[in-house]
Amino acid sequence: MSVLRFLTLILLFTTLLGACGRSELIRIRMLTPVSEGKKDHSILTETTESSTPIYTNTSSGGRLYFLFKSIGLGYTTITTKMEKADKNLTEKTTLVTNFANVAFGIGENYSFMWGAGVLSGGKRETSLQDGSNTFYPKNNYLGGHSIFFVLGHHGFGFETLLGYRTNFIKAEFAESDLPDTVGKTSEDFTYESNKISLTTSQVQLGIGFTF
Repeated sequence: MSVLRFLTLILLFTTLLGACGRSELIRIRMLTPVSEGKKDHSILTETTESSTPIYTNTSSGGRLYFLFKSIGLGYTTITTKMEKADKNLTEKTTLVTNFANVAFGIGENYSFMWGAGVLSGGKRETSLQDGSNTFYPKNNYLGGHSIFFVLGHHGFGFETLLGYRTNFIKAEFAESDLPDTVGKTSEDFTYESNKISLTTSQVQLGIGFTF
């Protein structure tokens, strides 16, 4: 990180700390995803794609945080459904991720919360469909972490919340001859590795209660 970026981060944090101040409230916060960043998380890529693939990514779930003054713990569960549709192949993945989180917050009427989470459980299910042939790769490993921040506005005992979360996931599926399994030769499909890195991002809205 350059010196200029480092100084900018220090200035931003100092400004937020000075504007918001240390929190003295006990807070319970609940958030849910309202949008999911659309990216290509597919295993296979057609070598002779005749059309632009269509990506569809959606997310659901929730986050619950308990903050005692300026520090707290939380739990997050997110289900992300990802689909890539080519002319000949449709790949669908359902990714369930559960995170244990630690959070820090500053501010009273206007607040800023940030933190990180570690993957504490989940599953990944993928199907590859080419016409009447469908194959389900076996997932062997799922791990990762996340970072997040939440902006809040407090009034009359409750809060309105706007958050953003990015999850970094590493998955590994069983090594196999995937192209032949779905009814095509290895010249029709390619994949780089059975180890995949996924990045999912959600904009989230929520409410909170203060004591």
